[in-house]
Amino acid sequence: MKVNLVILILVLLLFISLGVQAASEAEVLKDIFRKESASLGTLFADSFLEQVSLTQIEAIVNQYGSALGAVQAAEKIENGYSLQFEKGTAPAQITLNSEGKIIGLWFGNYSLAEDNLDSILAELKELPGELSVSVIKNNQEKVLSYNEQKSMAVGSTFKLQVLKRLYEEIEESDKKWSDIVELEAKNRSLPSGILQSWPFGTPLTLRSLSNLMISQSDNTATDHLIDFLGRENLEDGLKDINIPFLKTREFFMLKFSDDDQLRERYLNSNLSEKRKILSELSSRELNNIKVGDKPILIEKLEWYFSTEELAEMIYELKDAPEIKINPGLVDQKNYYLAGYKGGSEPGVLQFTHLLKKSEAADIYAISVTINNREQAVDGQKAAQLTSRLISAVVGP
Repeated sequence: MKVNLVILILVLLLFISLGVQAASEAEVLKDIFRKESASLGTLFADSFLEQVSLTQIEAIVNQYGSALGAVQAAEKIENGYSLQFEKGTAPAQITLNSEGKIIGLWFGNYSLAEDNLDSILAELKELPGELSVSVIKNNQEKVLSYNEQKSMAVGSTFKLQVLKRLYEEIEESDKKWSDIVELEAKNRSLPSGILQSWPFGTPLTLRSLSNLMISQSDNTATDHLIDFLGRENLEDGLKDINIPFLKTREFFMLKFSDDDQLRERYLNSNLSEKRKILSELSSRELNNIKVGDKPILIEKLEWYFSTEELAEMIYELKDAPEIKINPGLVDQKNYYLAGYKGGSEPGVLQFTHLLKKSEAADIYAISVTINNREQAVDGQKAAQLTSRLISAVVGP
């Protein structure tokens, strides 16, 4: 009897402790937006401020405050908190140390209570550079369109084209997802991804390669799949601007190497000469590649698709498990289906989502592309606006 009483007391103390912790976290979250700048730093542990400067924290707080107004509440949800502001909401996560100081903090993209497509599109248009937007319901109804048929540089979102052709190849031939491809030196690329550091000869299934290509945007996985499918097979039906269809390692060599002569030779060659140059590159090492923060030839060396094409493409892939591993800008738990592929390089930013709230709900393809030849795209602002677009169309 005494043992049971002790256990009961310990359980009660545990629940009380958890309740106090949750209350403390909620209060600290609200305090972040209520403290004066001079005292904001007192909420954070020194270890946190060594990683993130107080200036950066103030900028984030000011950004959310100016858009959302005063904070009103911090409601506990399954994966953190939902911050309630005068004009909207934002997800948040927080970790406190034993002294109640912040050692971990994350804010998600906010949603405005009174938002609309026209105002979001107007703000997207204000971002420097060219813009394309396509929102399509059930692959039939155009909900929002702006420059939706303009072919623009899309970075790694081109990998949807590779995935689509891979599905077609497997459906139309005797190839299987369990078929093995061994890693080769000629298809080793640069990050993003993990396979670039794996030993040559490592066997991987087609499914493993496709999962890595989409979920982690693995460039080495992509180049092995391009080689498996055949370049000209991938080019079938594409616009001339995408021919030859580049592997990522070729893209890095042509665009970011210090070999100006190679770059000029390629750009000034006809199609057959370009193919010969790409063949020569397969035996070259990936040396002297420096990807900076300035746009380089985004109108000449890239992969080009319209947002309408990307929206249709990801809809065609709605049953593909690859697109559902990485949900992009949304919280996967809030959707019945959350598919995504995005891409970026200096001057290029692309988000393409496929979203469905419930089993019976409509399916929305939402694609946003921004190109800027002069400077890097403001990724944080673009992501915030795209998240607002998603919330306005599908719901948070």
